[in-house]
Formats: sequence, C-alpha cells, structure tokens
Amino acid sequence: MSDLDVRLGHATYLAKSGQVLQAELLFHDIVKESPGNIPASRALAQLALSRGDALGAVELLQELVRTHPDDAQLVLDFAPALVAAGRLIGAIMILESAVEKHPKHHSLWLLLGHARQALGDDVGALQAWYEAVVGAQREGYWKDESTTPAHLLEPVIHAIERVRLGRRELLFGAYEDLRKRYGANELKRVDRALTGYLREWNSAPTDRRQRPKFFFFPDLPNTPYHDPFLHPWAGKLCSSFAAIREDALRVLAEDQHFQDFLKLSPNAKLDDYLRGEGVVPAWEAFFFYRRGERFDANHARCPRTSDVLESIDLCRIADQAPEICFSVLQSGSHILPHYGVSNVRLVMHLPLLVPPDCALNLIDVGEHRWQEGRLVMFDDTFQHEAWNRSKQTRIVLLMDCWNPHLTPVERIAVKQLIEMISRFQLADRAAKASVPLR
Repeated sequence: MSDLDVRLGHATYLAKSGQVLQAELLFHDIVKESPGNIPASRALAQLALSRGDALGAVELLQELVRTHPDDAQLVLDFAPALVAAGRLIGAIMILESAVEKHPKHHSLWLLLGHARQALGDDVGALQAWYEAVVGAQREGYWKDESTTPAHLLEPVIHAIERVRLGRRELLFGAYEDLRKRYGANELKRVDRALTGYLREWNSAPTDRRQRPKFFFFPDLPNTPYHDPFLHPWAGKLCSSFAAIREDALRVLAEDQHFQDFLKLSPNAKLDDYLRGEGVVPAWEAFFFYRRGERFDANHARCPRTSDVLESIDLCRIADQAPEICFSVLQSGSHILPHYGVSNVRLVMHLPLLVPPDCALNLIDVGEHRWQEGRLVMFDDTFQHEAWNRSKQTRIVLLMDCWNPHLTPVERIAVKQLIEMISRFQLADRAAKASVPLR
C-alpha cells in the first residue's frame, strides 16, 4: 500500500470519527500533491456540502466530471452539489447525459427525478422515477427495506408513491411528444382508448362476441374479418407465396418437427388450448419473431421469406409484437376457442399447405376455409378456434399486423402507450413478489 493510500485511509477515518477539520486539511494536502485524486476530491466535496458550501463542492467536482465523463458515481456527487447551489438546469443536463450512457443506473434516474421536481417539471420527474423504480424492481432491488440501501430509503419510497399516484399522468405522457408534434386532434381516439383502459368510462365492446384480454381501442370497426388488402403490402405477400411455401416445406422436411407453440407461452396449459381425436395433438411453430424477439437463425435459413417480412411495415411493440411464424397444425389437432389480447393489431394468415377439412372458425361469426395462397385477416379479440381434421399437416404463415384503421400517428402512440403499460405490469408483478415499500 502506497503512502498516499495510507494517508487517504487515515483522512477517511478522521472524517468518519468526527474530526472533520483534521480530515479536511489532510484531504487538501492529498489533492494539492495529487491533483485530480478522485476519492480525496469527492470527500472534500461531501464535507463542503455538509457545512452548506455548495459552490465549493461544485468547484471541487466540476473539472473531475469534465475529465471523467463516464464516471457515474462522480455524477451522483456532482448533481446534488449543483442542485444545492441552485443550478438546477445544469444538474438536469448532466444527469440526462449520464442516464443516456448508463440507462440501468437506477440511482441516476432517481436523482434526475428529484432534480426535475425541484425545477417544477412534475411530469418529467414522474418519468424519471418510473424508469428508476421499474428498472430497479425488475432486477430485484427497491422492493422492500432489505433490498434498498438505507441512504436511499426515503427518496425511493417517495418515488414509488409518486409513480403509483401519477400512473394516469405517466400513461398520457407516454405519447406527449406526438401531441406536441401533430396536435391533440390527431390523438383523440388514443386518449379515449386510454381513458377506457383506466376505467374512467365503460369502454367494453358493444359486440358481445369481442373480448380483448388486455387493451381495447373502442373507435375501430368491430368487423370480425377484415380485407387483407387494406394493407398496401398484402399484394407483395401474396405474390411471394411460392417462395415462402418452398421455404416452409424445406425446413419442415429438414427438422421433421418445430417448437411446441404453447410451451413458449407463459402459463399456457395444453388442455386449455389444444385437443385432438385419436392422435397426440400438436401445434408447432417455426418462429421468425416471438413477442418482438427476432429469431435470427430462422431468418437465415429462410432468406426469401425473411426478405419479404423485413420489407413490411410490421407491428413492432417491445416484448409484445410482432409474432410471425410458420404455424403447423398436425393431423387431428384442434386449437380450442380463445381470445386475443387487443384489437389494435389483427392476425394475418397466408395459407401455405392446406389439406381438406381444415378451417378457422370465429365463434358465432362463421368458418373460413383456408385456400393456399389466399390471405385472410381477422380480429382475434373475437373468440376463435381452428382445426385440422385431415390426415395431413396444415401450414400457414401466421403474423401480427397493425389494424389498418389506425392512422400512422395512432400506431406510434399505441406502441409507446402499450410499452409503458407493459412495463408497469412488470413493476407490479415485481412488487407483489415481496413486501412492497410503503
């Protein structure tokens, strides 16, 4: 251990034991002898703040922050000094830069929330606290006193309570950037859907057959089946039928079987979704996307199909969509009646291999008999089922797509809104897993 380290340790001991003046003199000597010494400079800044000398703390730290821009701990020291010195905008700017570099550093988000609140930016504060709380709880922190450092307990409790109380404000804020850019009138229907989601009015579908499990957009046509060619890319998908079909048959021949569709779905029970007569029922999938995750190896195996898919304006919602696969329903299998999650996206089928006695059925609406190469698009928030009563395999390209009755601006707003709702749900599940902070 060097002489400098010994003196630094002694100065730290003096500070902790209350011998502040002696500690400060020793820290000053260290900084004079070794300019830019981070531990000594940080300690001096903390001592300056403790006696109310915020400007002194700022002066001690600002050059270090400039020369060490990636040191998150220095930012955590420097920003409170700026706040104490009344330099709120400077504190916010440096914290915003820091969270861009360290998006998973929850304490930076927490401090940014408090700085924004001090400046009077309540919505901005909520957004920062939301990032702090959701991110920390997702990783198992800040869920109770045992997972929260003592010095953070009070600000964390404050942030959690503000996020709970400000959920409505945060959800509306999820697409506030679009409101400023395009005007409130462009987002009226999204606002109405959100207030319905928040149960501020009864937004239940007027058609009793329609029951979305997650999010309902009330001002869209409630047609069970939709014209696929409302999407401008539908023609390209149809014209690529032969190449896509060839890809599907080739990989099925190579693999013999694909992944079990239902085993990849959380909490899905086979008996609730699939049955069959005289055979082991099987619903398999060769995924290109699953809840937004791209299966690169499968794209590489089917480059022509991949090229078509990547040329389409896909419904992209983090951790939700798209979901695109070769859906294989084996002989004698019956996908039981069920509902989809939201009418903001529809389901498109491009039938690739269809033996006799196979059908898609929307309950109380009617059957659709797939025809190879002929697109069908439907709203899966209507209860639906499918079966293959033949002795052969049925294959369709199954894919999510945006409801074509949403405007381009509404699509972006819905994406941003649903992503925030989903993250709230993750935080709620994390909080329920332990004793929450109160």
